[in-house]
Amino acid sequence: MTQSTIHAVLTGDIVKSSRLRPNQLQSVRASLISAVEAVRGWKRGLVKGKPEFFRGDAWQLLLTDAAIAMRVGIFLRASLLAQGLTDTRVAIGLGEVAQVSSNRISLLTGQAFSLSGRGLDKMTKYSSMTIEIPQSAGPLSDWLPVIGLLCDSLIGQWTSRQAEIVCAALDPTEPDHEKVARALRPTISKQAVAKALSGANWYAIREAMRLFEETSWESVLRSKNPRQPKKVVSR
Repeated sequence: MTQSTIHAVLTGDIVKSSRLRPNQLQSVRASLISAVEAVRGWKRGLVKGKPEFFRGDAWQLLLTDAAIAMRVGIFLRASLLAQGLTDTRVAIGLGEVAQVSSNRISLLTGQAFSLSGRGLDKMTKYSSMTIEIPQSAGPLSDWLPVIGLLCDSLIGQWTSRQAEIVCAALDPTEPDHEKVARALRPTISKQAVAKALSGANWYAIREAMRLFEETSWESVLRSKNPRQPKKVVSR
């Protein structure tokens, strides 16, 4: 696969962290690190460096493949929800990243970092997920935050059991219900998996992820003439 300077930066903060005791906050951080390690196994070189924590409850992650960022963001949230720990807000920024010889992502700069950070800062209390791309990409830059909001409205309704099953379903190999059932401990029936995924509105989220992953972000974000919506002429 051709290396691209278009990357994804995920910036987040832990929901209601002020209500957590120090040991609980540490457990949440450990859970996020464990989830990132699982993501690292999805694709060689996908995760750049290590996730970094700052301001006590905030974190940041750099991905070398922008197309998989939405799946990763949802997986991180599902991992926390599955354990009944808490939730995390996630702002996904897609764009260029300055290449430096360091695995410390805090030392890197670029468009993706700025978009992700600003996305988190402007997030309202009504949403815990947004996707930000440069305005130069045209109307898509306005639509993507709405897609994040709609997905968030579904994720926010998950039970811990639904989140656990979604975690298994989020594997990029897209396992069928039988494989998801076998991945759980203890295992359950594939009928129970189907019922849980349906209750979690998984199929709507899956289609949004598929479209996101099929998009050539390299082409979209480097295009100097993004497609604009056709004007409607009144008669």
